[in-house]
Parts: sequence; structure tokens; C-alpha cells
Amino acid sequence: MNDANEIRHYGTREIAARLWPVVRPYRRGIAMAAGLIAIVGIFMSVIPLFTKYVVDVAIPQQRFDLAVRAMGLFLLLQGLRMVLWFRAQNLLLRIREDVIYAIRVQGFRHLQRLCMRFHGLYPSGYLHDRVFERSICSIGSFLALILSNLTVYASGLLFSLAACFYLSVPMTLLLLVCALVYVLVSRRMSPRIHQKSLAANEAHTQIHSFILDKLRGTKTVQALSLEEEVQKDFEARIEPTKVKWISAQREMLKLGFASEGVGYLITAAVHVVGIWAILRQDMPLGTLIAFIGYQGQFISFTVQLTNVYGQYSVARAGFDQLYTILDTHSSVVDEPSAALPASIRGELVLENVSFAYANRTVLRQLDLTIRPGQKIALVGRSGSGKTTITNLLMRFYDPDTGRITLDGTDIRLLPLRDYRAQFGVVLQDPYLFNDTVAANLRVVKPGASDATLWEALERACAADFVRQFPEGIDHEIGEAGSRLSGGQRQRLAIARCMLLEARLLVLDEATSALDNETEALVQRAMEALFVDRTAIIIAHRLSTIRKADRILVLDEGQLVEEGSFEELLAMNGLFHRLYTIATSSSLHRIKMDEAGFA
Repeated sequence: MNDANEIRHYGTREIAARLWPVVRPYRRGIAMAAGLIAIVGIFMSVIPLFTKYVVDVAIPQQRFDLAVRAMGLFLLLQGLRMVLWFRAQNLLLRIREDVIYAIRVQGFRHLQRLCMRFHGLYPSGYLHDRVFERSICSIGSFLALILSNLTVYASGLLFSLAACFYLSVPMTLLLLVCALVYVLVSRRMSPRIHQKSLAANEAHTQIHSFILDKLRGTKTVQALSLEEEVQKDFEARIEPTKVKWISAQREMLKLGFASEGVGYLITAAVHVVGIWAILRQDMPLGTLIAFIGYQGQFISFTVQLTNVYGQYSVARAGFDQLYTILDTHSSVVDEPSAALPASIRGELVLENVSFAYANRTVLRQLDLTIRPGQKIALVGRSGSGKTTITNLLMRFYDPDTGRITLDGTDIRLLPLRDYRAQFGVVLQDPYLFNDTVAANLRVVKPGASDATLWEALERACAADFVRQFPEGIDHEIGEAGSRLSGGQRQRLAIARCMLLEARLLVLDEATSALDNETEALVQRAMEALFVDRTAIIIAHRLSTIRKADRILVLDEGQLVEEGSFEELLAMNGLFHRLYTIATSSSLHRIKMDEAGFA
């Protein structure tokens, strides 16, 4: 898996090749809009010809009617131009938003499928800003510029240049020389714009991630009276970001300054040469006025086209950030020939499994067999590898060495999502979506009726508190279930697991936030849930451990003891020592934590 912090730089051809599959479905609409906009550009470019006609024909002949007719035709053409522009912009607005929508969908789909090793390295705020905020906004702005204005700039530029050659070849050559100077200056400045825009975007991403992290931890910050420290940290971080953003914008200002200066130089040169030609009677006044108009259009279109290049340099930073993420590959992938067996018994076997997080070894050559229908409890000190085993069983990670099999088949040869669908999961700190109670339950069973939901809530001992909500199962539970207590969140997660009716169950301290009375009720509900299912339980409460078919004692990533509750106590080994610590009356809670039972 490559490092997403190392931004890859993509060339123009590569970016175009990546965008083309997204844009291709709209190529006819884009072509139609481009045609309309090209006509708009031509209509804009004929404006100086009306001025020339009035000055060189209508006024010398003292024909007011000719001037009125010329202005009538002018209004007709410009009215038609406005209608065509409106139609083209309406069409492009939908296309642009569809393309941005498709890129967002592509980005979200990719993030959803990247492995937990990746998500463990990068905060959610960092990824959100990379894929959905600043990067996508810069790309969207560039697409809007390209789709809406590029054609009118190009067509207007070509028509203006042709008109300039028609009116005066020498002055047009002078115009081209000055414009070439501007283009060369712009191309020289664009790499700096890209480099500094990329640095500014990266700094903004880090700030965005910092803000989200601290906002999510507001309760902890206030509980520990860390407001001033966090504020100072924020100000220290945002100052360099401000400097980088100003630096990037300054490069854009320099480009604008250069383009404006070249424009004034061209205007002055055209006026001097044109007036000299008029005084020598080599050019009518109307021709000079028309040429000045076309010169203004030509320079304007040249500046706009060159600015497109400058804005592309800014957008490239967004492309680089976005596609670096999209080109990051998961370390957990489906094999092309992966297929799920017709029937699943539920036997899980770990064979010589070793695993490390960021070079910190957690499991060492672990061998373990979980037979179908068994209720297995994993116990041990914090960091002994209990949760890592469940993460590997669910293929959130793959082992560094060794293999895991389901009914004799390596789980890496099974379809990833179909395999995970065999598991029902309740975590120690269950995550609930910012939606209603019903919606959080129906994520695992979309077609479930209200009666089915209430049945699951009853079995999970959650129905009583849900009935107390004015909206019942339609009650909004807040971000991550923030409007519920810890015990209520766990009971909803248990109800969700019961709805799933999975073959394999993973319960990571699923009853830790329940009081003793509620835990006893939920335990009875779980006993029914465990029938004919394989269950792996990380449970520190002794009541849960006592009822397990087998208890596996882990220490420093290795299985050191296993057996029933009574058998392990009789061994007088590590489990007996942990149990003695956990049941000691002195400093009970501290000892529970030390033993790994709290």
C-alpha cells in the first residue's frame, strides 16, 4: 500500500485520460454546448464592426437611418447571443455537476473499500478534505471554466485575430509579438503557482483534520480544561497555513499584474501606430476604432486563455491530491476467482498467524481452532492481541505470515464482502449513524417491518427506552449516537446484530456499558442468539467469561492457556492470577484494568 502523504504529480495527458471516462457520457451535450458557445464568441467579436460602419459610413454620409439599422441588427445579434449563451450554460451546468457528482461517488466508493490499515494511518478529516473539499472544489472550478468559457475564448480569439489581420497586418503583427511575451511570462510563472497551491492545499488539509479532531473531542477538551492549550496549538498551526495560502495567491496576483501590464503596453503601442497611420491618411478613423476594439478583445481572450493555464496549475494540485488517494491500493483485496461455498459450517482456524501494526508485533505464530457452534472467550491484558484476532478474522487486515481458514478454505480466497456478511458484530464502542433508531437497525435488513424491529429491540432489552422517545423508533439519535447513553448505544448495536442473524458473531466487550440487571437480561437474549452459531467474544466481565465453551488466554500475542473457566482456575497459571487480581476487594477497579477484565 503506497503512502498517500507522498503526493504523486500527474501530467496533463494522464489527467485527461483519468477524466475522460467520467466526461465521455456527456460528450454530445458538451459538443452541442461548445457549438452554441462558439457562435456566442463570434457574435461578441463582431461588435467593433458596427462601430466601424457607423464611423466610416453612416456619419460621413450623414445617414441616421443607416446608424439605426446597424444598431437594430446589433441588438438582434446580441439578443440571439444572450439566448444561445443561456441555453449553453444551462446545459453545461447540469453536465458539470454530473461530472463532479461522479468524481465524488468514485472517491467515496474507493474510500469505503480501502483497508483498515489505510484508515488507521489517515484521519477522517484529512481524507474528507482531500477527496470532497478543497481538491474537488478546485477541480470543479476548473471544469466550470473549461466547459463554460474555453470555447468562447478560443472562438473569440480566432475571430478577433482574423479581423485584426483584415484591418491592419502591421499592427496585428505588433499585437502578436506583445501577446507572445505575455504567454511566455505566464508559462514561466505557472509551475510556481502549481507548487505553492499544492503546498497551501496540503496545509489546509492538515488544519481541516485538526479542527475535526478537536471538535469531536470537545467533551474531553473541556473536561480537562484544555481550551487554551488547544487554542494556542490551533493558532500555531494556522499561521503557517495562512502564509502558504498568501504565497499561493501572491503568485496568482503576479500573473494578473503581468497580464495587465502587457495589456497596457499593447494598447499604447496600437494607439501610437494607429494615430500615426491616420495622420498619414493611411487608415480611416473607423478602422482604427474597430482595430482598437478587436485588439481589446484579442488581449482579453489571450489573458483569459492564459489564466486558464494558470488556474489549471491550481487545479492540478487538486488533481494530484485526489488521484493520489484514488491510486492508493488496499492491502486487503479480492482474488479474481473468489467464490463463497454453498454452505458454511463456521469453523475458523488460524495457522501460524503473525501480525504487526506499524512494526509493532501483536501476534506471534498463533495457532487456534474455533469449532462450529462454539462460544469462545478471548481474555488477556490490554495489548495482548484479543481485538487483533477479531480484526484478522473479519479481514480488516490480512496476516503478515500464516493463514486463516473458514471450513478449510483460506479466507483470502473468499469474496471479501460476502465473507464479512457472515459476521454479526457488536463493538465495545459501537458506532451508530446520525439517523433514526429504525434507520440504524435497517442498515442490516432494509426490508424489515416495524414489528420486526420492535422484536429485535425487545430481545436486546432496548424496547423500553426506545418507547420513551416521543418519536419511538423514528427518534433521531445524533452523530455517533450522541443523544444516547453508552448502554443504550450498545443495546441498539446488539439489536442490530440480532436482526442480521449471521452465522458468525464477534462481540468485543458488547455488554461493558450495561448495568448488572440489564446485562442479565441481554445475556439471556444472547444465549438464544448463539444457538447454532460460532461466537468469538472479547468479554472482561466474569459473568460472560464463565459461560463460554472455551476461554483462550492470550499474553504478548501468543496463546498461553485455554480451557473452561474451572479448568483454567485449576491450572493455577496466568488466568488464575488475572482472576485473583480482578476479584480482589482492594482497589477493585484498578486491578480489573490491570488484569484486562475492566
